[in-house]
Amino acid sequence: MFRHLGWFIGLNYKSLSTKRLPDAKPHPARVKPVTMLDTVQEIAIYIHRFHNLDLFQQGWYQIKISIRWEDSEYTSLGTPARVVQYEAPDLGSDDIYGVWRIDDTDNSFSTQPFRIKYARQDVLLSILISFNLSLGRHEGPPTSAVILKFELMYVPAMEKGSEMLAFLDAFPAAVHEFRIPPKALLGLHSYCPVHFDAFHAVLVDVSIHTSLLKLGSSTSPPKVPRFVTYSSF
Repeated sequence: MFRHLGWFIGLNYKSLSTKRLPDAKPHPARVKPVTMLDTVQEIAIYIHRFHNLDLFQQGWYQIKISIRWEDSEYTSLGTPARVVQYEAPDLGSDDIYGVWRIDDTDNSFSTQPFRIKYARQDVLLSILISFNLSLGRHEGPPTSAVILKFELMYVPAMEKGSEMLAFLDAFPAAVHEFRIPPKALLGLHSYCPVHFDAFHAVLVDVSIHTSLLKLGSSTSPPKVPRFVTYSSF
């Protein structure tokens, strides 16, 4: 009677034996890429104004800028990262030609050519150029100084068009270099006037801003087993 009652309520005496779970299969391991932070030195140069004190020659002029590490252990050159025209230049259509330019061969930046006609002439350039310098394998703050090179390019006023641009790239009329010490690379904002020489009496109003940047980059994940095995207890 009790046996029939068990069938009535759903008990099966043949199925009361212990059930065995199938062996658990290992699951593939998922590893996310590792994000590394690379330290990059940023140097921003504000070119406010070109003031002609007493240049001997009239003609087309241009400012060319490049950056490098002073220490030979730092092999990377400064790379132009961004350009901002923060105010419109006040030159007439006859006093400017072309636009600013970045040369990939030497990682330099050149302002647009402007024509100088008379002494005490002011040219408002109002442009910002930012350079990035990689620290490479070096860790921590930089231990090398940075050299800023300003070149005054010149071509006579009779040259125009593409011929003028070719002459501007030929050779500089004068050169001025700044040295930024390592401590100043950690953070600096300063006015740095640029003078050339007695034969090229000009004043270029320049402000320099330095900072350290952290840029993220994904690297390959470390090698791990394709499957994770579980030990039995």
